[in-house]
Amino acid sequence: MEPLSRREFQKRALAASLAAAFDGHGGFAQRSALDSAEPVPPHVTRTWLGPHFWANRLQDWRLHDGRIECLTGAAGDEVRTVSWLTREMIAGHELAHLSVRAGLIEDAGDGGFCGFLIGAGAGVLDYRAAALVQKASGTGGGVLCVYETDGSIRFRDHTSEDQPLAFAELRSRTLAAHATLDGRARVADVRLQLDIEPDARGRFSITLTARDPQTGIDIAGATRDDVLDADLLGAIALVSSPHTKKAGARFWFTDLRSEGRKIAVRLERALGPIVGTLHSLNDDVLKIGAQFMPIGESDPQSARLEVRPIGGQWREAATATLSPGYTAHFRVENWDRSQDAEYRIVYGASMYDGTIRREPSDRAPLTIGLFSCAIAAARSLEGGRGEPDLPDAELLGRFTSKSIYFPHAEVARHASHHHPDLLVFAGDQLYENSPTRRDNSLTPTLDYLYKWYLWVWAFRELTRNTPAILLVDDHDVYHGNVWGNGGRPAPQGDQNRGGYRCTADFVNVVQRTQCGHNPDPYDPTPVDQGIGVYYGAFRFGGVSFAVLEDRKFKTAPIQGADLDVHEAELLGPRQERFLAEWAKMPEGGAPRICLTQTLFACLQTSPSGRPLVDFDANGYPKLQRDRAVRLLRDARALVLAGDQHLASVVRHGIDTFTDGVLQFSGPATGTSWQRWFQPADPLPNAHGASTGDFVDAFGNKLHVLAVANPKITFKRYRTYRPGRSQGLGDRRLKSEGYAIVRIDRPARAIVMECWPWDADPAVPQARQFPGWPIRVPFDEI
Repeated sequence: MEPLSRREFQKRALAASLAAAFDGHGGFAQRSALDSAEPVPPHVTRTWLGPHFWANRLQDWRLHDGRIECLTGAAGDEVRTVSWLTREMIAGHELAHLSVRAGLIEDAGDGGFCGFLIGAGAGVLDYRAAALVQKASGTGGGVLCVYETDGSIRFRDHTSEDQPLAFAELRSRTLAAHATLDGRARVADVRLQLDIEPDARGRFSITLTARDPQTGIDIAGATRDDVLDADLLGAIALVSSPHTKKAGARFWFTDLRSEGRKIAVRLERALGPIVGTLHSLNDDVLKIGAQFMPIGESDPQSARLEVRPIGGQWREAATATLSPGYTAHFRVENWDRSQDAEYRIVYGASMYDGTIRREPSDRAPLTIGLFSCAIAAARSLEGGRGEPDLPDAELLGRFTSKSIYFPHAEVARHASHHHPDLLVFAGDQLYENSPTRRDNSLTPTLDYLYKWYLWVWAFRELTRNTPAILLVDDHDVYHGNVWGNGGRPAPQGDQNRGGYRCTADFVNVVQRTQCGHNPDPYDPTPVDQGIGVYYGAFRFGGVSFAVLEDRKFKTAPIQGADLDVHEAELLGPRQERFLAEWAKMPEGGAPRICLTQTLFACLQTSPSGRPLVDFDANGYPKLQRDRAVRLLRDARALVLAGDQHLASVVRHGIDTFTDGVLQFSGPATGTSWQRWFQPADPLPNAHGASTGDFVDAFGNKLHVLAVANPKITFKRYRTYRPGRSQGLGDRRLKSEGYAIVRIDRPARAIVMECWPWDADPAVPQARQFPGWPIRVPFDEI
């Protein structure tokens, strides 16, 4: 079919109707082959906009009565965007047309604008990352093509690193309007059409026109000439915005359409209603958690699990009602773990499928992937000038892969090369202040889901077919640090005095979404406020595993007259009793493995090389730390953790430097806050840089076998960044990635590997971090 001319596209767009396009189950009807329409379902109110759209932020938009509505025009909520996931502007000297009907919902007084954002991600950013472009301008931010409350069409820059909230007007020529409307009528209901047309010099003109949707008469228009192809490439989004730092307008949209060879249709990029799945196997019990988008009350509220042997017949295995957090959890007992099987989650007309792989034999090798600490972006999308962190660092363009780590594509791809049998995500699957500011309310559920969905989206191809165990850490529950104090509420909401600052309902939503699929807890009795627990044991691949919650029972370091007097705790009596019982469970001929959040020591030094105090690490409190190490030693366990952003392998000590357990803390997937272990003097019994016998600031003895420090020293960092900051965005200066643990039964050894995020293990010359791999015989664990 030949591309439509601007006039023909206008004519057909104006004639299009919003006839029934919704299938009743969260999907959309087949798109029109003629005009690529994506109608919005009528008679539905919900947060999720549909599979073709990604809202920034989730809480800032909704579907209502056949319209996409922006819910905020508050000061500070500039450039709210809805990315059109299934459309992309591509290279080529071709036509493109976009059309949408839009209108003003309300104006708090200072006006604003609505329209299109084009060129998001500049055509080089992963489409998932480009979908996040919003608010603060920066490299790769694109061009705003907007209709304003004063009745004018303007093109505004969204790429400035120096003035990220200026949205400077770009030069254009105003087109004569055929109709003049005054006041609110100018923006009450208009059809906006953006036409991109190649010129004779290999460049483009872009024209935005506002028309009366009833008559088709132009109200306003402007053209920007001499536009480079490179300025058009990338994601397409809708925009609603007040003016900078002022409470103003918010808008609605409907009947979004596209046409032209310059716009690629990417239906495979649709997302939802099921975002992803997580599953676990514990002997013959299969548990699957399916994460849904925020569906509406009028949408179906249940889903079913269907399974079949490879090549067999589908059968219904379980049903589940969606719970708070929009999750469905399925449990199947007497699962045949000796063969591969397919599964699918069926929700109305939508399905999400995957594979449950047969459990590895207790005589075969077992490979574990270890991950933690996955920040979405090094720079906030809220604001801040673009400046390098250090003279050694480079400027991280805001909307480039150097700043936006999501979707962690290299880590997911490289880790999959090792074909892990089990995935362990040790915590901090998200950060409450990335990529956007933290919602400071006590129930920030939608804000949490906005960030949690990014993690699910990033790792869903790994978790779709591989069992995964997740642990919840401090940032997951919107803390910088968390000392759970047995589930108590934090006094006056102060995280540093122990307990949880958010509500118990919120904490339970976090745990349900992340851990609801984990094997059953050892003792499901909730802690204070009714907060659930998930610590426990499971068997997989002939190995006995323990899962600990080292934050939930730990007491805060700050004590005072306004706090109850209580004994310091780390794991707490319940988990200590569990570990004592776990040590008696059959081990299966291989060392037991304990999964926990952080290191049982404080492996940190100051810029001058002296031991640092960090109450967040599990070197504190010392007596309880020693008790935990003894229990784990009695169980003959290898301990795996994350959290520290500083990969290490240490042998913990109690009376000597080596009479405790071995612990491998994996590197961060990608984060900002850095830690260093660089003692001023060489350590006794060293066998490489920053290794040997060490006493931490709490008096804990340990022997360091390997550590992956940032590539810049703490001393040099502090030279340029005084104060308490330890943030660093430039990945060239950091040591981030993932860990692989191999249980080599034929050789009766455990092999620990530590891989940089950008090292492709498929390439023969790829190298791990210095000091790895480490091979330890079973008898020496």
